[in-house]
Amino acid sequence: LSVIDFTDDNIMINIDFPSIPTAGDEFSFTCTVTVPERLVYVPTGFTISYDFSGNMIVADNNPNATNSSVMRNGNVFSRDISLNPVKTSDATEYFCEVAFGDLGADNDNNGMLSVTISSPIMSLVL
Repeated sequence: LSVIDFTDDNIMINIDFPSIPTAGDEFSFTCTVTVPERLVYVPTGFTISYDFSGNMIVADNNPNATNSSVMRNGNVFSRDISLNPVKTSDATEYFCEVAFGDLGADNDNNGMLSVTISSPIMSLVL
């Protein structure tokens, strides 16, 4: 049996933007947190925000955004954000932050979302 200290280095965080959305479409992206196997603690905080400090939480500051509940699959926790509709102003940096307060560990990661604009359609009537 070996026991290791639980530190920030034990937490891996990833923000997954599955594609580049087009303004006006519905779009979801995921924050995934992987912790050591057999960890019995759950995160005491799990936020997706617009800023490193976690003060500008996406779902609280964007009326078009909704959070999913935190889901767990073994040693992987995840949370989705849905933007409906995506706006060009949603093209910004997002931060995923997780805290394990009882263990004194927290960590974060960030990613940049790009949004495209659909090409205008023009019809000529003669």
